[in-house]
Amino acid sequence: MAKRSVNSQGFVLIAALLLLFLLSGIAVGVMMLTNSEIRIGGNDKETQMAFYGAESGMEKLTTDLADLYGRRQAPSAAEIQALTNTPPNAAMVGPMTYAESITFPVDAQGNPAQPTSQIISSGPNQGLTALILPMTMTVNALRPSSAAANITRNVEVALIPVFQFGIFSTSDLNFSNGAVFTFGGRIHTNGNLFLTPQHGATTILGDKTTVVGEVLRDIMENSLAPGSSYDGSPYQTNATGGCSAAIAGLRAPTGGEINCPPFSTSNASWTGGMPAGAGGINGTWLSTSTVSFNGFIGNSRSTGVKSLILPFAQGGGLQSDIIRRPFPTEVATSAVGQSRLYNKANIRILMADTLAQLHPERSAGALDAEDVLLTSSAGNLPVFGGDAVAFANPATDTSWQAPISVGAAITPFPLITGYLRVEYKGTDDVWRGVTSQWLAQGIGRGVAAAVGTPNPTAVTAASPNPNAILIFQELVSGNTGAPILGRTAANGGTNWYPINFYDTREGQVREVNTATAQCTINGIMNAVEIDVGNLSRWLTGNIAGSGTLVENTEQNGYVLYFSDRRGMLPAPRANAADNSPANILTGEYGFEDVINVSASATGLPNGADGGAAEPGEDINFSGQLDTYGAANVGDGFRIPTTAPGYPYTNLDYVLNTNILNCLSQGRMNRVTGARHVLRLIDGSVGKLPITVKGGGFTVASENPVYVFGDYNAGNGQGLADAPIIHSPAAILADAVTLLSNSWNDINDMTHPSDVRTRLAPVDTYYRMAIAGGKTIAFPNPTSANNISWGTDGGAHNFLRYLEAWNVTWGGASTNLFYSGSMVSLYPSSYATGTYKFGVSAVYNAPNRKYGFDQLFLNPANLPPATPMFQDVVNLSYRQDFTPY
Repeated sequence: MAKRSVNSQGFVLIAALLLLFLLSGIAVGVMMLTNSEIRIGGNDKETQMAFYGAESGMEKLTTDLADLYGRRQAPSAAEIQALTNTPPNAAMVGPMTYAESITFPVDAQGNPAQPTSQIISSGPNQGLTALILPMTMTVNALRPSSAAANITRNVEVALIPVFQFGIFSTSDLNFSNGAVFTFGGRIHTNGNLFLTPQHGATTILGDKTTVVGEVLRDIMENSLAPGSSYDGSPYQTNATGGCSAAIAGLRAPTGGEINCPPFSTSNASWTGGMPAGAGGINGTWLSTSTVSFNGFIGNSRSTGVKSLILPFAQGGGLQSDIIRRPFPTEVATSAVGQSRLYNKANIRILMADTLAQLHPERSAGALDAEDVLLTSSAGNLPVFGGDAVAFANPATDTSWQAPISVGAAITPFPLITGYLRVEYKGTDDVWRGVTSQWLAQGIGRGVAAAVGTPNPTAVTAASPNPNAILIFQELVSGNTGAPILGRTAANGGTNWYPINFYDTREGQVREVNTATAQCTINGIMNAVEIDVGNLSRWLTGNIAGSGTLVENTEQNGYVLYFSDRRGMLPAPRANAADNSPANILTGEYGFEDVINVSASATGLPNGADGGAAEPGEDINFSGQLDTYGAANVGDGFRIPTTAPGYPYTNLDYVLNTNILNCLSQGRMNRVTGARHVLRLIDGSVGKLPITVKGGGFTVASENPVYVFGDYNAGNGQGLADAPIIHSPAAILADAVTLLSNSWNDINDMTHPSDVRTRLAPVDTYYRMAIAGGKTIAFPNPTSANNISWGTDGGAHNFLRYLEAWNVTWGGASTNLFYSGSMVSLYPSSYATGTYKFGVSAVYNAPNRKYGFDQLFLNPANLPPATPMFQDVVNLSYRQDFTPY
């Protein structure tokens, strides 16, 4: 049988096609899987890109909000919402479309509602009571691929009252006390903290202490090693209420007092000295801060402490602008304009040498009859309240010294000069002058100022003008005895002297006790006094006038602004630090050449060093050494200061003697330079202004302020919260000096450099917050005979003194009771004298019974126009997941 052949080529073709189809399917599947993975991976990448874009937008929005509140205390809703219009650009995050929003409670006008009083809930300022405004920020970021991310953050804008701190310092803070110094309030410094009490002394910090820089124990503020002289014992609480027994007893802790451990040298955050190149971080600091002391002391590295700066100063300017008059072209609604106490005040007292300088921010059309010239010439002296303004005639009394600018010494001349304006703001926000109304009450007092007790209602030699509010002159008297009445121009002058006294700290460039009546022209201060008790009577209508019409609700009380620019010279240079133009009055003295360690062992100014400031001298941060302000300081005593060019001289070239006698020359002659100050008198407990709703009284001044005697307290009363009613009070000034109830101008000028004769033998009481200036610390020169020279005096010397409070010289000191808040915001630029403590010239320390006024923890009890720091605190952060 024949074999038949079968053709298999068709089958192979079909199998090959089937295999190819199968492989194609696998390839397509792999491709689809790959594409899907690529698509999924791309979506993940886009989602991540969107998330990072939203996160970038949120961080920028948060930063912009913090910056806005850093520059403006009360931004409008439009200013806040405008922040949502500037998201990150494509160069930062790639192609991205943003939708941002900020929501917050609003008032009837749509602006942010008034913040409510709450406890700050997180961050380094946790626990402080602040005015809180909650906000919610939302950021949605959309990629071109439609990938999107949505993030929401809740924050609180915290307005932190400056006086919530017991002690606050913009610059380094130093504790170098020589006896037990206790303080129970919160403490903060934007700089470093130096804990170097003197040998055998104790520093006790009884509340939370926050430090932006470093906490140091092995170096002093003036760059010296403490050695055995400043190796005392500091203690820092580590729990609420710790150290309370020691603080209450004003003593060192005993027997391991609970929650009050010592802060040893090994506890410091930095060791080996400063600056950074001279030492290093203490490796145990984080544990010390957060564990051993439970976060009650910390810095930026351990607990995230941040600098606290007044809002307007973060956008350019100096914090001292808060007490200065505005520049002539300044807009009142600008960030700095809104913060000036000049603009927040409801009573203003302005003085200047010329009418053009009285209030230059106004037009010439604003001048009116209430801009009063106090004196013009000997033949045209006005009379106020029956008082003829003091003038002198050297032809009939050789004690008078005609100022160089007046001319020949024989020419009669006025002792009080310049223009004055007193004005108040009514409830309609209109300012009205009341200068003549105040002057009608008289401008003179007896030889002694009123302290502690009301002025008698009857006119007497001791109180010739019992209703006087503003006082420029005092009755003439000798060293002792009754005032000399009936003095006329014909027999040597009027019945009045200007109110002059001597500030040894300002008058001496070094600590020297001459034990004579010799003094320098720099320390002779001319005071304008405000009788606080009579001001309060005027405001309540008990002295006739417009006092009851003063607006007092906007700042919850009365804010009195005082500026005396008589004798002040225009700054010859512009200053970029505070944006001040050249050739205007700035509120500064204009003399910074006060340290002088390189050229003169006696401290004579050495401005010949090419105009360069030594460390601690450039107090207005202009980059130059200012000396222009001294040119006219000695003019009223016929002592030219243009040559040799410094105000620490006492050569009287008219009398051809080598001394300036404080009592016989300094007391009675005109002060022509920028040595004019404000002194508060008659302000004991119950005397300060207070509104029916409990609003208090704040005094603000670009001049130094001296507080004469008990203020808002007295005789053991007023420091407790009940039953004596006190006024929530504050003083914000270039510098603040406390004078005891025993202060005496005549005794002061009789013994200007011997503090042992200026005794403060009675306890004195003060209750007010104080914000002011201090000197800038500088390295102690090797030639100095005082190891503390170069420091700012420390927190315990922030309140200045001029008396011997230790009246027994080695025994117990007189008590100085103070309750309030001590805030150092800026260097003093009018009272430029350095801190000095030596043998017996400037002061001898009191028994400091200092304490924080706990009522300030409730914002309702704060003094009017209390400055506010601002902080934006993050509360929560979440991502909202939505499909795309």
